[in-house]
Amino acid sequence: MTPTVRPARAGEAALLAALGVRSKAHWGYPAAYLARFARTRGLDEQVLATNEVWVVERDGVVCAFCTLLHRADRVVLDDLWVDPPEIGRGTGRLLFEHARARAVAAGVRVLEWDADPHAVGFYAHMGATVVGWADGLDGRLPVMRVTLDG
Repeated sequence: MTPTVRPARAGEAALLAALGVRSKAHWGYPAAYLARFARTRGLDEQVLATNEVWVVERDGVVCAFCTLLHRADRVVLDDLWVDPPEIGRGTGRLLFEHARARAVAAGVRVLEWDADPHAVGFYAHMGATVVGWADGLDGRLPVMRVTLDG
């Protein structure tokens, strides 16, 4: 079945947080690191209620999500996580393109985020470039950006 994008619903925070951990685990991070990652996620019902969070469903099952944070001059892609069985099926591309379209609709010219080092190739394929470095749980994380045409 074709995946669909919809807004996250109240009550889905725990489901989405677990999906994020499964997605991170796909890259072979050690169990202790994943436990620390899960504790620091901060994705709760308040985040869903106060931010723009989108999910992808396939056959009625949530298989990916992203969180967009609106700033004065940019939109921050705070999350983009794909359940491992969905990797390589176009789900990440669908969600990224949705995030890009939402940023354009918000009237900004920049979509920016701190990327997991394993995802840099995907984002580069989507047209993003590394513009700097940020401190994160993973050590130094690449800051990536796409400039948007309105």
